[in-house]
Amino acid sequence: MKRFVSLMLVLLMVLVFSGCTAQQVQAPPADDTPEESATQPETQEEAPADTETEPEETPDETGAPELDTSELVTLVFYLCGDEPNDTAVVEDALNERMVEKFNTKLDFQFTTWTDYTTKYNNTLTTGGADLVYIAGWLNYHTLAASGAFLELDDLMNNYAPELRARAGEDTLNMCRVGGELYAVPNLWPEYVSTGISYRQDLVEKYSLPVPDSLENLGAYFQGIKDNDPDQPIYYGTADTNSVDCTGFDIAEALVIKYDGFMDYGYIFDADNPSVLTDYFWSDDFVEDCKLFKTWADAGYWTRSSLSNENNTDAYKNGLTTAIVSGQNPNKHITNMNDFANEHPDWETKYLAYGEVTGYICPSHATQNGTSIVRGCKYPERAMAVLQYLMMDEETNRLVQCGIEGTHYEIQDGLYVNLSEDYGYEAMDTWNLRVNEFKLPQGTDTILQEMFDYYATIGEKCKYPNVNIGGDFSEDYSAYEAERTAVVNVRAQYLPPLQAGFVDDVDAAVEEFRTKMLEAGLEKCREGYLAQWDAYCQEHDYV
Repeated sequence: MKRFVSLMLVLLMVLVFSGCTAQQVQAPPADDTPEESATQPETQEEAPADTETEPEETPDETGAPELDTSELVTLVFYLCGDEPNDTAVVEDALNERMVEKFNTKLDFQFTTWTDYTTKYNNTLTTGGADLVYIAGWLNYHTLAASGAFLELDDLMNNYAPELRARAGEDTLNMCRVGGELYAVPNLWPEYVSTGISYRQDLVEKYSLPVPDSLENLGAYFQGIKDNDPDQPIYYGTADTNSVDCTGFDIAEALVIKYDGFMDYGYIFDADNPSVLTDYFWSDDFVEDCKLFKTWADAGYWTRSSLSNENNTDAYKNGLTTAIVSGQNPNKHITNMNDFANEHPDWETKYLAYGEVTGYICPSHATQNGTSIVRGCKYPERAMAVLQYLMMDEETNRLVQCGIEGTHYEIQDGLYVNLSEDYGYEAMDTWNLRVNEFKLPQGTDTILQEMFDYYATIGEKCKYPNVNIGGDFSEDYSAYEAERTAVVNVRAQYLPPLQAGFVDDVDAAVEEFRTKMLEAGLEKCREGYLAQWDAYCQEHDYV
């Protein structure tokens, strides 16, 4: 995978900087264009050579350059996902506004979900877009560092000052790569804070404590076992392909007392991010493993847990009374709906670990954002259009929901879909979400209440509502062999230790530590800590 990414970067560097930057943008290749694509970009072939660029802009009364809209142009906005049926209908309605306001048309193009990564990268390298959806999971940082996107500070200052003020500098700074701003994030803080889902109906039925601490989690398990011996207590799974602190998923519950875990056995402190604490060589690690052994010995889970698949249906099927790993508010809503449909007499509750530790934050700003592709002929126009899409409520709602009365209606303040041809966020424009403009649908009201509550907690943090490490990306090319060996050792020795399937915890901990050192842990840690320190210095997390 790393070799593939390297090859793609080489291709990207060559193509992005080899003449495509000065050309009028073209539509993606025919084989990448959805069958029911929108209209193709208008060309300017008749324009003389000396009109290749727009006229020099003059400052307005605020001192910012006045946007030149003398020429009708089309900007390609490239999105990740499948094209909805009524894209052209919505596009036409939107472009009525865009032509009147900016003398500009938007042409939405889509990757589809088939081989979307290749199509996305091909579009960037061939100059097939002006505006583009970005995300960390689409290698935003790597692409930005390689020159795929334009620097946006001056463009925002001159052509999107309202959008800049609304986003805020702390949020924008999370989108910086090498000190430069390359993306504008969406404006809907989404909290995916990890936590624990548990059976509130069992808490009430057996007068059990809410599992808001390790002690109470153990008491919750034991209370269910005492009152209903036939009820499976916990469906555990092992993690064998990582370098972090949790080899068995029950260990995720440790975040109840720690702000979070990093790789190679380090604990993260939200008040002092640049200093990582060694968990694997701490007394806490030993004591935590001993606690988990008492739970295993009590029969809260079985030995098959080490080979269990990550069964997402275990909770709704009654095979576990809690999920402590991989949960978030959105999954809580899914659990609620599952219980309502299949077990209306059951009730699920959710506790974000940050409610206990006091550290909670929204998703990183680069989870959903928009960049201007290097090669865009009209970057000033693109930035002004982006501001309008995100700051004008009617325009934003048109893109996100379609045409009111045709595609949706509002009933009691809730979004109600009217058409199979265009649903809620049908174009997957998560990058254009704006908190004030979102229409809630069904359980979205519950989700927003959770987000609002988490925001009040996040505001009290040292770095208020900032996802501190969300865009940190480790480069382990200098110690790849050692890292592979560490992953293998961790997969062999850590899961049974944290699952409590060892006879002597102290001896098992010592063996685990020795094997990790022999595998090359110290070299991995040295490289990792140097990168983490540089990252914290860059973002002023000191």
